[in-house]
Amino acid sequence: MIWLLILIPFLVFAQVIEVKEEIIKKLGIKLYKVKTEEVKEEIRAPAKVSEYAPLVAEVYAPVSGIVKKLFVKEGDKVSKGSPLALIYSPQVADLQAQLRNAKVKLKTAEEVLKREELLYKEEVIPYARYYSAKIEYERAKGEYEALLLALKSLGEVREGGVLIRSPISGYVIEQKVFLGSGVDTSKEMFKIHSHEKLWVYAYLSPQDVGRVKKGMRGCALWQERRICGKVDYVSHEVEPETKRVPVRILVDNKEDVLRPGLMLEAILEVGRIKGTAVPLDALQELKGNYVVFVRVPKGFEVRKVRVIKRVGNWAVVEGLKEGEEVAISGLVFLKSQVER
Repeated sequence: MIWLLILIPFLVFAQVIEVKEEIIKKLGIKLYKVKTEEVKEEIRAPAKVSEYAPLVAEVYAPVSGIVKKLFVKEGDKVSKGSPLALIYSPQVADLQAQLRNAKVKLKTAEEVLKREELLYKEEVIPYARYYSAKIEYERAKGEYEALLLALKSLGEVREGGVLIRSPISGYVIEQKVFLGSGVDTSKEMFKIHSHEKLWVYAYLSPQDVGRVKKGMRGCALWQERRICGKVDYVSHEVEPETKRVPVRILVDNKEDVLRPGLMLEAILEVGRIKGTAVPLDALQELKGNYVVFVRVPKGFEVRKVRVIKRVGNWAVVEGLKEGEEVAISGLVFLKSQVER
């Protein structure tokens, strides 16, 4: 009796399920021919999308003043150089007035210098008088150029104010000013994010993170699409809350698929495995063991296999030979025949 109990599990896995050809066709049972091949070895982990810091721009007012015009609002997409706002500034108006006066003064000094130079060459006036006119011209020119430089340093001057333009292409994710708002050089006006590149933080177990290196290929999986890039940072600390290690992937997001804040799955390609690979759909669990249904002349043989490694939608297994065919659909029916 004891021998019979020991023998039963082995009989289950050696069982052949007789299925006629017409039944196989009627059930639509599909087969996969087993072959030895290289399979990508992947680690999957929960992840979160974050902004890529080098493509985040915080826009501040270059002068104190009042917002006279607004050209964008929160949520708008902008191009590099797009106008954001016009700030009226008393400082700008005062500089413009000083510049106009300095320009008149410079023109007068230039005319005096030309006249004095001509008189000096004709020996009508002494050198000291000519030299004095020259000094006055250089002083007027220096004052004008200093005022012009000061005005240019404030930015693009328009209508007695300064026109603020976007430093990058992206989205206005924060707008902190409105028409009539007072601003100064310490006040942030807008925050603009470019989503052409994003960081994806994957959270790996300490056991897996040792296999990940900078420069490895990594992807964010969102709605069955892979948005890929390279690992650019591997943390050396375990987060106390999650007991996981952050790994950062810099991904290209030119098609604007991802958004900061998304929770998704990250896939890290850590190598390749060569072995007998079958789709995960072919695996079934019976009595605590993995089995596949191998096509034989009379139907299907229940074959026990050992799973060496799971890689994506594939499993590298031991217990099959290259060229054998395993069922990858209709498995509910086949499994029910074993369990009857």
